[in-house]
Amino acid sequence: MQRLRVMGLLLIVGCATDDTGDSGSGETGAEPADPNAPVVESAEVSCYLHETGETYVQWTAGATATDKQGLSTIETIGRIEVSDAGGAIGTQILVCADGACTGSWRDGDMDIECDAVAVTTYDFAFIVVDIDGHESAPLVVHAEKTTEG
Repeated sequence: MQRLRVMGLLLIVGCATDDTGDSGSGETGAEPADPNAPVVESAEVSCYLHETGETYVQWTAGATATDKQGLSTIETIGRIEVSDAGGAIGTQILVCADGACTGSWRDGDMDIECDAVAVTTYDFAFIVVDIDGHESAPLVVHAEKTTEG
């Protein structure tokens, strides 16, 4: 397959979906989380062409999380589990402070591409943990490829 040159800005914006595929609450059909577990309230993923110096595609992720025991109880390291129709692809680190979580990586770090040739829809499951070891239910964000911008 001929690789298309990525020009300008490519964005992949995720929105939480429920198990029916409609925009909604972010439920994944899993059992409800432990009532003492933190909650990932929202999340998004995007990518863009970084052109200063070395040229590469940069992925960025952001999420907000809460814990009824207080934001200070959310561990500083969470994770983003990335998958597609073929299964698990890899895991990225999610860094959290005061309920704001971020992560970033280059397109080649996990064999996920952000270009018009890619036809796969990637799933990003955001998970945080509190200091007592309670793990949030995953909030799954579906990122869809956009056209060249």
